[in-house]
Amino acid sequence: MSQRLKKNVIAIMCIQLLLVGCSLMPGSKGLIAFETYRDGKAEVYTMDINGENLVNITNNSAYDGTPNWDSTGKLIAFTSERTGNPEIFYLQLDDLETTQVTDGGGFNVIPAWSPDGMRILFSSNRTYFVRAEGGEFEVPANTKLWTVDLDGGIPDRMTSVLGLDLYGDWSPDGTEIVYMSVRDDNPEIYIKRANGYEENLTNNLALDLNPAWSPDGSKIAFMSDRDGNMEIYVMDLNDDNSLTNITKHPANDGDPDWSPDGKQLVFTSDRDGNIEIYTIQMDGSSLRRLTDNPADDLHPQWQPNP
Repeated sequence: MSQRLKKNVIAIMCIQLLLVGCSLMPGSKGLIAFETYRDGKAEVYTMDINGENLVNITNNSAYDGTPNWDSTGKLIAFTSERTGNPEIFYLQLDDLETTQVTDGGGFNVIPAWSPDGMRILFSSNRTYFVRAEGGEFEVPANTKLWTVDLDGGIPDRMTSVLGLDLYGDWSPDGTEIVYMSVRDDNPEIYIKRANGYEENLTNNLALDLNPAWSPDGSKIAFMSDRDGNMEIYVMDLNDDNSLTNITKHPANDGDPDWSPDGKQLVFTSDRDGNIEIYTIQMDGSSLRRLTDNPADDLHPQWQPNP
């Protein structure tokens, strides 16, 4: 082999190794699950992180939406009305076999897997009872966060103060829960501490919605209109809950979720005329549009590293 040919072969091999290395970087592979109305009704789809290879994984005539991955990236929980009532289901990605988890008691929506994969957090307006002096009293139709084991059983209520509690997400170690709540006259981001205390993290007159915990547990992303329109903010829990506006755009941006390496966010935006899905680096650079359809695409969720 000539020296020139040998150099060319080595150069090609280096390029190939570089490409393989890039493709294997954390956060640079896997799928994104999302809710979409492109079939005339809500379905759960998956797509590659470059927006290609879209697959309808629910394919049911009823509403299917708000997907959430388990920690293995092999199961997806979602909300469905296929039984006539909003319930929590999950499916196996390999064969799309579907299992119902909740069964009545009110609406049951917006699931979030526990890090150990044994429980699912969800919101429900089911009636519950609170102990008081002289007995207990009934609390009907007050939406709280609940957890349920995968095999069903009796759900456990996780939040207690009267108000509307939605979009719960677990801390990576499974000891705390972040969520949005309307209990102080406007939506705020709350955290349920390991000791059971429910703390308001945002304390702002703006709308603060849809929190998502970072993979390393140090930050929380959420959407807020505190600057006049909906933007994606990140709260640094290790820096006195300081806030950074990630999107900085006059359109409405929302529904954030983290890449597995915590270096990117996937989110929705109407900046191009309708609600589409985008990714962005944590410094606000490298914005990329993933979907391009006249229908709305919502609630994107990044698959943990498969």
